[in-house]
Amino acid sequence: MSCWMKKKKNSEANQRLRLFQENGKVLLEDLIELCNGKSNPIKTFSAKEILQATNNFSENNLVIRFEFMYRGMLQNRPVLIKRPIWKVYKSDTLEKICRDIAVSSMVSGHNNFLKLLGCCLEFEHPVLVCEYAERIPYNTPNMEMFLSWGMRIKIAKEIATAVSYLHTAFSRTMIHMDIQPSNIFLDSNGTAKLSGFYLSVSIPEGETFVKVDADRVEGTLDYLEYNYAVTGLVTEYTDVFSFGVLLQNLFTRMYEVVDCCCSEDESLFEEFEDNENVMNLRLSDRISKFVEEGRIFEMLDPKMLESMGDDETEEHKIRRIEAVLMLSLRCTGLRGDVPKMMEVAKELKRIERLT
Repeated sequence: MSCWMKKKKNSEANQRLRLFQENGKVLLEDLIELCNGKSNPIKTFSAKEILQATNNFSENNLVIRFEFMYRGMLQNRPVLIKRPIWKVYKSDTLEKICRDIAVSSMVSGHNNFLKLLGCCLEFEHPVLVCEYAERIPYNTPNMEMFLSWGMRIKIAKEIATAVSYLHTAFSRTMIHMDIQPSNIFLDSNGTAKLSGFYLSVSIPEGETFVKVDADRVEGTLDYLEYNYAVTGLVTEYTDVFSFGVLLQNLFTRMYEVVDCCCSEDESLFEEFEDNENVMNLRLSDRISKFVEEGRIFEMLDPKMLESMGDDETEEHKIRRIEAVLMLSLRCTGLRGDVPKMMEVAKELKRIERLT
């Protein structure tokens, strides 16, 4: 090996070590903040292992193109490798990725979260290694073909259970902040898995809310709770609202997903600040209007209705669908008191059992 090649290899090794130390420091600080340093051990993979598993991040292994998620094989098992690359680089990109790793490690023992197998800290931005699962199809005709009524209610129930766990299992209440279809996966057994903790916020012990800078409100526009969007106030109900919109997306065909999490278009947030009536254009309000007018069937996927079976009467189908939609409207604050996620999970279990 030439002297030049040796120097190059040594330089690369030193850079990997530097990145490992710098990224590891940020991750450790986050773990200490969230769980007083008492976290599940996180396995680390080398950059060489990740590059081999993905064939140097080959496009042939890219399963979610615009979010840079790759299929790979590590230690003789299929894995999903998340290589976060934002369209717009932000100063807190590293902190966001470390938050995803930290929270993923905290919930990895729960069946309804995408299990974190480990991470690699040797790239500029850390890479997550998770169990292999497929993202649920949404906002496409495939969703109608693939997700039956039974599968949709199962996904809703399991994700509600996961969010309820986030809110109650730790000394600091964890708020997901980005509950929407692109963060939900299905494993080979059809079990729903929640993922994507980049934006997650923890509420200090003994408190019921935390305030973030209103100028840094992030998320998916149609899923943003209005109070959070205009004030930066984060509570459990921030997630409850998003979950209500998720229900509406799962059970109707009135899809509208606008991602503002790294958007340079500030006008999206100016809408909230300048005109409170923008809420009238949002999905929850349209759903509410259709329910009031008795036009429920106009909102629904025909193939989902077919999947409910011929043995059910139309009245029974309406009863079950109405129960889901009314729950979604409670979650978004348009019907009665807004429930907590534990109550939402219990109600979905009840609806699932309705005969």
